[in-house]
Amino acid sequence: MFQTEFNHFFQSFASDELTLFMRFVTALGYQEFFLLFLLILLLAVDFKKAFILFMVLLWTAGITFFLKDYFDLPRPFHVDNTLELLDGKLPDGATFEFSKRGAKSFWEVLPADVVKATRQSEDVKNGFPSGHSSIAIAFWGALALLYRKRWISLIAILLMVLIPISRIYLGVHFLADVISGVTLGALILGAFYLIILKPNKLSSFLKTEKYTIGVNPLSLTLLLSPFLFFLLLPEEVYILIAYMLGFGLGFLLLARKGLPNDQASFFHRLGRMIVGALAFLVVGFIFKQIGLEEHIWISFIKNLVAALALIWIGTEISIRLGFFKRVNKEVV
Repeated sequence: MFQTEFNHFFQSFASDELTLFMRFVTALGYQEFFLLFLLILLLAVDFKKAFILFMVLLWTAGITFFLKDYFDLPRPFHVDNTLELLDGKLPDGATFEFSKRGAKSFWEVLPADVVKATRQSEDVKNGFPSGHSSIAIAFWGALALLYRKRWISLIAILLMVLIPISRIYLGVHFLADVISGVTLGALILGAFYLIILKPNKLSSFLKTEKYTIGVNPLSLTLLLSPFLFFLLLPEEVYILIAYMLGFGLGFLLLARKGLPNDQASFFHRLGRMIVGALAFLVVGFIFKQIGLEEHIWISFIKNLVAALALIWIGTEISIRLGFFKRVNKEVV
């Protein structure tokens, strides 16, 4: 599964048009797309369902990054310089004089000298397991379970298939990376199904408008569980923990008074998207104007506050402007 023959097979069909299409498909797995997609979904379509998807995305990314760092394995183009790097986004600065040095058979692992050489380079971005694949299964699978509409399910299934294939075609993942990513994503999706996506549990969550901050499952999950990732993740991806805490705290602060009702006109939906985006961007602008050194913990605080501003401050402003309406119902 760590053979580059699979990558060569897919690239044997390469053309400018196919590469452009595969780059478009794989772009649906990068953070820029998810931020835009979830911003629209959170503030303009369905606040609660978007929040669940945020948690699915962040937890899947966190667990995947932990495993990437733990296994510390190279990508196909690192071990086979006859393979084309078609992704257009991953750095290709790490060059090795390896030609077709992937595994020799389906069940064989990568050669020890190849792994040792790639681990010594800081330019190598770890490949195993595939984050695009794990997130594709967990995120789009969760979206299908949340909405349960045929056209959404068809799009979700299509992306759950195409995104992993695009990673092999573009030369950035082995078949082993993709299979492990798909398996991981399915396990995480299964866990979220048992916790909240099961029809009866999802229905209860969607009907509840107010939550207390205290010793209860929701508060403990949103505020304490992210700290587990401090023990698991390398410092360069602490941004995930910052987002987890920021979004979780923001959701609970809103839920104390009552979560917003999604019903509104098109212009009100557009207005609250603009307010939320501005709240997010203003935080980055303020930190830049202060001129604080971009230390790992400064970056952590900045991203935590930005996430909090997006989901809490932006929504509170939108409520005061009449873009959102607060519903006061059952308290959990």
